[in-house]
Amino acid sequence: MTGAIQKVIFTCTLALFVSFFALAPSTGLAQDTSSELPAPLQPEAMQKLVSDLDPEQVEALTDLMTLLQQSAAAGEAAAAAPEGPGFVAQLQMAAGNFGGMVAGHFQNLPDLFTSLFAAIGALFSGAIAGPIHILIGAIALILAAGFAGEFLVNRLMATRRDTIQNKSPESLFETVKIVSTRAGFDLGGLIIFAVIALIVARVAVFDPVTRSYALQAVFWIVFMPRLVAALLRFALAPNRSELRLVTADDPTAKSLYHNFTTLFAVVGVAFFLRNLMEGAGTDAGGTFRFFVGFGVNAWIIAVIWKARHGLTSIILGDEHDPTSGLERMARFWPYFSMAFIAFNWLLVQFTASMGVDALTAGRSLAVIALVVFAPFLDTMVRGIVSHIVPPMQGEGPVAEAAHLQTRHSYVRIARVALLAFLVLVVGRIYGLNLLALGGDDGSAVARNSVIFLLILAAGYLAWEITNLWVAHQLAKDSPPAESQDDDAEMGGAGKSRLATILPLMRVVLQITIITLTALLALSQLGINITPLLAGAGVIGLAIGFGAQTLVQDVVSGVFFLMDDAFRLGEFIDTGGTQGTIEKISIRSLQLRGTKGAVHIVPYGQIPKLTNLSRDWVIMKLKFTVPFDTDVEKVRKLFKKIGQEIMEMEEFKDDLLAPFKGQGVADVDDVGIVVRGKFTTKPGKQFGVRKEIYKRVQRAFEENDIQFARKEVRVQLPENTNLDDKQKEALASAAAAASAAETGKPPA
Repeated sequence: MTGAIQKVIFTCTLALFVSFFALAPSTGLAQDTSSELPAPLQPEAMQKLVSDLDPEQVEALTDLMTLLQQSAAAGEAAAAAPEGPGFVAQLQMAAGNFGGMVAGHFQNLPDLFTSLFAAIGALFSGAIAGPIHILIGAIALILAAGFAGEFLVNRLMATRRDTIQNKSPESLFETVKIVSTRAGFDLGGLIIFAVIALIVARVAVFDPVTRSYALQAVFWIVFMPRLVAALLRFALAPNRSELRLVTADDPTAKSLYHNFTTLFAVVGVAFFLRNLMEGAGTDAGGTFRFFVGFGVNAWIIAVIWKARHGLTSIILGDEHDPTSGLERMARFWPYFSMAFIAFNWLLVQFTASMGVDALTAGRSLAVIALVVFAPFLDTMVRGIVSHIVPPMQGEGPVAEAAHLQTRHSYVRIARVALLAFLVLVVGRIYGLNLLALGGDDGSAVARNSVIFLLILAAGYLAWEITNLWVAHQLAKDSPPAESQDDDAEMGGAGKSRLATILPLMRVVLQITIITLTALLALSQLGINITPLLAGAGVIGLAIGFGAQTLVQDVVSGVFFLMDDAFRLGEFIDTGGTQGTIEKISIRSLQLRGTKGAVHIVPYGQIPKLTNLSRDWVIMKLKFTVPFDTDVEKVRKLFKKIGQEIMEMEEFKDDLLAPFKGQGVADVDDVGIVVRGKFTTKPGKQFGVRKEIYKRVQRAFEENDIQFARKEVRVQLPENTNLDDKQKEALASAAAAASAAETGKPPA
C-alpha cells in the first residue's frame, strides 16, 4: 500500500515538472533552458531518473506527456483561431442577403418571362409532354370520364339531394346534419371524379410523361379549386343562409366563397406552370415562387381587409351578451391575421435568403389557411360547447349567472385547447416539434420555456375548474328569486350556507392558484424563489403585528362563518345597524338598510349579532277597540280571517301558522287593546300583514265595531247654558290642555 502511494506521489510530481517544460515554448521560457536547469534536473540526471523507473511508471509518464502535448496544441489553435462575427454583424449580414435576394428577383423579371414563355412554347411544340394535341385530348378524356362518373353518382342521389335542397332545418342539429350530408355528397362526387380520372389516365394514356402532365393539369386547375369550393360551401353556404354554420351575412359569405375559390384556381394554374418550367429546364430560380407568393399573400390580405367586419361577426357568433374579451378578440383578429400573413411571407423569404428551404410555399399556404379559418374553428368550438354544457340547475338570477359562467368557462377551456393545437400544428409545419423541446433531448432553454408554458396552462386550467365547480354549486344551492313586497322592511330567507361560503372559498382558491403558479413559473425560469418566500413571511409577520384590527376582523369573520351566524340575503342586526346582507368579504359585511343605505360593518366591531331571517318569523298585530266592544266576537272574527287567508293561493305556502286572536293584551285610556299573531316564512310576513289589515277593517265595518279613538270629554254642570260657539271653544281648550299634558299636538 505504501509503495503504491509513493508511486502516485512521484508520478504527480514528475507531471508538474513535465507540464511546466511542455508549456514553456508557448510562454517564451524554453530558450536555452538546458544550460539554465539546476544540476539535479540536467538531461543526464533526467535520463538517470527515467532509467530507474519500472515499466508501469514509464508507460504512465508517456501517456501523461502525450495528453499534455495535445492540450497545449489545442490551446494554441484556439488562441490562433479568429473570432466569429457578433450578433449585430450576423443580423446585418442576413438583412443584406435578404435585400440582395429581393433586388435579384426584380432584376430577374425579364428572365422569368422569358423562361415562362419558353416553357409554354416547349409545351405546345411537344418537347415536354409529347404532342400538344395528344396532351389536350388526354386532358379532355380524363375530364369527360371524371365528370360523367360524377354525374351518374349525382343522378343516383338526385332524390336525396332534392330533399336536402328543399328542407329547412328547425334546429342546430338538423342544420349540421343537412350541411354534413350535402358536403358528403359533394366530396363523394369529387372522390368518384378523382378515381375515374386516375383509372382512365392509367388505361387510355400510354405515354407516362403525357399522362403525368395531364393528371397535373386536372389536379391543380380543376380538382383542387372544386375541393376548396366544396369545403367553403360546407362552412359558408353562400346561397342558403339557413344552412350557414357561422354567423355571417350574405355579402360576406359570398365574397369569401368566390374570392378563395378563384384564388385557389389561380394558385393551381401557378403550380402547373411551375412544373412546366421545371420540365422544360427553364426554371428562373426562386423568382417565380417569390412573385407568386407575394401575389397570393397580397390577395388574401385584401380579401380579409374587405371582409374584416364580417369576420368579426363570425367570431362573435350568436352571442347575445358577448364578453369584453370576446369583443376585443373579434375586432382584433382580422388585423392580426393580416399582420401574421405578411410576417409569414417575410419569414419564408428571409429564410430562403439564408439558404434554408424548410419553409416551402406549400407549408406557408397551410399556415395561412389555419390562421384565416381559425374563426370558423372557434365557431365550431362554441357549437360543440353549446351541446356539451350541462343544463341549468335551479331557477332565478343566481342559477342563470352560474350557468352563463359555466358556459364561458367551457368556451375558454376549449379555446385554449384549440390555440394549443394550432400552435403545435404551425410548429410542425415550420419543422419544429414543440413537444420534443420539452424532453430531455431538447435544449435547456427550450425545455424550460415549454415547461414554463405548461405551468401557466395548468394554472389557468385549475382556475377555470375552480370557477366551474363554484358555479355548479351556486346554481344547485341557490333558490329561485322571490318577489318582495313594496312594504317590506327586512330581507327574506337567506341563501344556503354553502352558497354563502363559496364566494369566499373561490377567492381563497384563486389567490392560492395565482401564487403557486407564479412561484413555480419563476422557479422554472431560474429565479430563486426562496427570498420571495422569506419576504412574504416577513411581510405577513409585519402585517400581523402592525394591523391587529385587520387580524381581529378576519379571525372574527372566520368564527362567525363557522357558527353559521348569517347568510347572504338575511336581515340582521349588528347592535344598532340593521340591513340585508348583500356581500360578504374576508374582513367585513355589506348591509343594505331598510331605506336603501349601504352599511359596511367590520366583523371585529360586531358586539352581538341578531338574525331576523332564520327559519320562521312571528308577527304580532295590535288593535285598539272601544271599552264596550265584545272581545269574544273580535276573537272569532280574527280566527275566521286567519282561515280565509290560509286558503288563499298567494299565502298558503308561506303561512306556517294562521292568524288568530290572543285576547286582551292591554287596556289604556283610549280603549281595549286586542292582539293577534301569525307565523310565516322569513320575508313573507309583510304581504300577509297587509291582507290582514284590509280584512280586519272590512270585518269591523260589517259588524259595527269601531276602532277606538282618543277623546277628550268635558263634563259640565246640569244647569249650564252654553251656545254652540262656547261649547266649541271649551272643547278646543280642553283638547289643548290634554295635548300639553301628553306632549302630543291636538288632533
